[in-house]
Amino acid sequence: MLFLFIQRTSAYNTLWMRLDKKIITKTINIDRKNPKTVEQLFKRHDKEREKENLGFGWKIWQTGLSGGYISIKATFYYLHDSIMSYTITPQLPDEPELIEKYKKWYCDKFQYSSTCILPFNYNEENILRPLTEYNGKLTVQTAPEKLLKYMSPKSGTMYGYAGGYGGHLLQNRKSFLQIKDSLSIEQVIFLMYSINPASRLTAIEYYFKHKDSFSSLPFLNVWIEKNFTELPTVLTLFGCIGEQQSTRFLVQLYSSQTEQ
Repeated sequence: MLFLFIQRTSAYNTLWMRLDKKIITKTINIDRKNPKTVEQLFKRHDKEREKENLGFGWKIWQTGLSGGYISIKATFYYLHDSIMSYTITPQLPDEPELIEKYKKWYCDKFQYSSTCILPFNYNEENILRPLTEYNGKLTVQTAPEKLLKYMSPKSGTMYGYAGGYGGHLLQNRKSFLQIKDSLSIEQVIFLMYSINPASRLTAIEYYFKHKDSFSSLPFLNVWIEKNFTELPTVLTLFGCIGEQQSTRFLVQLYSSQTEQ
């Protein structure tokens, strides 16, 4: 048994393992309390990838470090080019014999759940809130946690319904369907001020479908028009193709469809 174990582990690609150890070492040695330092680490390896515009001054930059068996991903959240929050998502190899070795390389810099390594979140509370333009009754303290998580860009920023080879629900749409039947009018308005444009537009779509349930609120129509002006196009999925489409067109399209 020992011979078989040694034979199996020696079959792994040592170059890939060295590459993995290199990116792990870089990641655990940075000052995670200094977001600019973390950003610079990833910028040295990924200078070309552009930020995604969320509107109202917010942007996302998704990047990563590539190794052999693993990669280490990072997502940065900006408001007017200042880093408000970031997430580092490490990986463990799929090969069971390598997991303990990789855990030692990560040291105690990340936490684990069973055999999974957990992401590190810096100032996540900064993206679990509405846009500053919101002036309603709800607050971060009084809103349900599920609403705050849906408002976050982490719920998926692609707006639409379904797509891909299997026609699966988009991440953001799936999250919305899990909460929509419990939403109050004030909560829908709250969602219309999400940092995440997909969540904003889905809430606006809901408003158009249930307008009779809302009292006369002229400021909402003004806010909706501001959204269409602020973010004239948004990423969506038609079939298997991701593309930028007119925000106004998409909201009108999905607002006219029967609710599922």
